[in-house]
Amino acid sequence: MKRAFFLKNTAKHEQLHASSIRTIKNNFVWMKARNIILIASIVILMSGCFIKSLNPFYTKKDIVFDPSIIGTWVDGDTSRWVIKQQNKWPVEPENSYQVEIIEKDGSVADFNAHLFRLNNQLYLDFYPSGKIGTNDFVDATVVLTHSLAKVSYTASTIKIQWFNEVWFEQLLKQNRIRINHEKLPEGYLLTASTEELQKFIIKFGNDPLAFKAIWEDNAKDKDEEALTFNLKKISNVAD
Repeated sequence: MKRAFFLKNTAKHEQLHASSIRTIKNNFVWMKARNIILIASIVILMSGCFIKSLNPFYTKKDIVFDPSIIGTWVDGDTSRWVIKQQNKWPVEPENSYQVEIIEKDGSVADFNAHLFRLNNQLYLDFYPSGKIGTNDFVDATVVLTHSLAKVSYTASTIKIQWFNEVWFEQLLKQNRIRINHEKLPEGYLLTASTEELQKFIIKFGNDPLAFKAIWEDNAKDKDEEALTFNLKKISNVAD
């Protein structure tokens, strides 16, 4: 997988640097219920990574579409985010967004994103789109995953906060949650149903520690926000 989406902390501005080189690392065989699924995880090359799920975090009734977030946004001087109404997704594309993250070096990461509301809080479900591997055979062996971010926005700003996987690991170790998952070499993969996932979100969605660098060993300021993008709008046109 030549393109990977990776994040890097910028302590001074509490922003993260996005790049878009994807890689397939350590393909493995996962056996469950007598089925064998070859999974190639999308690896996040950073001090921590975010929660990933086989199933979406939203249901149809939860989806919100707000045209005000369509446009071109910037994350400081590191990357440009182009958000469009989805027109390529095979199922009800008008209810989702095409998110293109363009790095300074021209590399690109593409996602299909659904904005949804749960318990009066807005979230984004990100799902990779476009070609992932180097050829069709590689693509056929890859099981893509959903990632979850808490989101708030105004007419000119968007704040996107991905849930920290290390925080999730601590919940497991403290026996504070019971949710279906697999422990993989690259991290955790949630295998729970959407219904179970939403119970988890409702219970822990407002936990501030989910977005803090307290879990990052190399963080200079443990109270700084991790896995957070603060975007500013530069155009209402998505180009």
